[in-house]
Amino acid sequence: MKTYLNPADRRGFTLIEVSLVIGLLLGLATFATMNISAVRDWQRGKDAAISLQAVFAAQRSYMADHPTAEIEDVASAELQTYLPEGWSTLPSAVSLSGDTLTIDHSVMPPQWLLGVTVYDPSGAGNDGLWDTGN
Repeated sequence: MKTYLNPADRRGFTLIEVSLVIGLLLGLATFATMNISAVRDWQRGKDAAISLQAVFAAQRSYMADHPTAEIEDVASAELQTYLPEGWSTLPSAVSLSGDTLTIDHSVMPPQWLLGVTVYDPSGAGNDGLWDTGN
């Protein structure tokens, strides 16, 4: 049996050292997960705003070509031809809770609807998240 009188002769880690490292790793993983979900939610809002801005551009273009038209009378098929390049259909979005949102193109600027209610979880109608930023 070998006894270690010199601490430099020991090999390995103590239980306390291993526990501290594991705790630190778990804390960092938790912190990263919380930040990733916040970034994902922000990205959903920004994507929704870009989609609304594309529809808003289509509405303005349509109204420039048809100045006497009322926006609430314009069909979605008529707006589709005025969408910016790269957009072929009116967009849809997903809410923070995973529900599908529909676009209300009968008002200017357009809005996201969850059922019949306007959807904007950011709380401000001019911040550029979930709205056109006007």
